[in-house]
Amino acid sequence: MIITIGRQLGSGGRDIGKKLSVLMGLEYYDREILGITARESGLSRHLFEEADEQLRKGFSAGILGPRFPFLSEGMAGFGGLSNEMLFRIQSDVIRDLAAKHSCVFIGRCADYILRDRADCFSVFISAGDGDRVKRILGYGDKDLSVEKVRDLMERVDKKRAAFYNYYTNKTWGSASSYHVCINSSVFGIDGTVSLLKDMAAKIPQPPLPS
Repeated sequence: MIITIGRQLGSGGRDIGKKLSVLMGLEYYDREILGITARESGLSRHLFEEADEQLRKGFSAGILGPRFPFLSEGMAGFGGLSNEMLFRIQSDVIRDLAAKHSCVFIGRCADYILRDRADCFSVFISAGDGDRVKRILGYGDKDLSVEKVRDLMERVDKKRAAFYNYYTNKTWGSASSYHVCINSSVFGIDGTVSLLKDMAAKIPQPPLPS
C-alpha cells in the first residue's frame, strides 16, 4: 500500500500522513527523502537540502522572485546539477522506496512519480482558511500575524502549484489529479485519518508474486 498526500499549507496534511502511517503500519517519508537520496546517489546531502531550502525559503520570503528557478530545464541549479536532474534523482529514490515498503509520501509529486502503481492511493488535503491560519499561528512563530499568515498561505500554495503543475502536467489540488480530495476542516484531523484509512483499504492490491 502506497499513500501519497498533497496538501495546502496549514491543512494538517503532514499530521494526517504521520497518523495514517502509524495507524496502518506504513513507513513515512517527507524531508527524510533528502538524506536517503543523497546516500543512494552518492551526492552531497547539502545539494538536495539547499535546493529544498531555497524552495521553502522562497515560500515565506519571496526570494525566488518573479521566476521559479526549478522551471528552467536547462539551467544549472545546485552543484552544477540542473533542478531537473535533482528531481529525476529524487524520483528514482521514491520509486525504489515504494518498491521496498508500504509507505506514506508527503508532497514531492509522489502521486505522479508512482502513477503506474496499481496500489498507489493519491490524496489531496485542503482546509478552510480560518483553520489553516489557526494551525499555522499555532506553530509558535511570534513574528507571524494573521495578515502575514494569509499572505504566506497564498504564496506557498502558488509555488507548490507551479512546481507540481510543471513536473506532472496535471493541476495541483484539482479533483481530477487525485483519487480523493478531502477537506480536513469538515472531518477534523482524526476523522480525516479514519476516512482515508477506510478508503485506502478498498484500493485493489496487486497479487503477491508466486
